[in-house]
Amino acid sequence: MSAENAIKLLSNPTRVAVLKWLKNPEEAFAGYSQLYPFEQYGVCASLIQDKAGLSQPATSLCLKVLYDAGLIEASKVGKWTYYRRCEPRIGELTRVVTQSLQEL
Repeated sequence: MSAENAIKLLSNPTRVAVLKWLKNPEEAFAGYSQLYPFEQYGVCASLIQDKAGLSQPATSLCLKVLYDAGLIEASKVGKWTYYRRCEPRIGELTRVVTQSLQEL
C-alpha cells in the first residue's frame, strides 16, 4: 500500500474509529452483547453499526474499505459477519506512512 493510499484510507474518521474499537473490543463494546466472545471471532458487524450510528449500507462500505485494504479480517458465522484487526497489515501501514513522512 502506498503512503498516499494509506493516508486517504485513514482520512475517514469512522474508519479510524472502527480500527480503534477493534484494537480493544472488550473496552470499546462494554455494555454490548453478542453471541460469541470477542476473542473468538471478533466483533459482529451489527455492533459496529450500532456504535458508529451509521446505516447498514454505510457500515458495510466502511468495513469493505478496511477489509479490501487488509486492515481487518472477516469471519462469517451463520448469517453474521465478525471483524477483527489484522495487526501485521496495520504494522505495515504504519511503517509505510512513517517512512514517507521522514522523507519529506
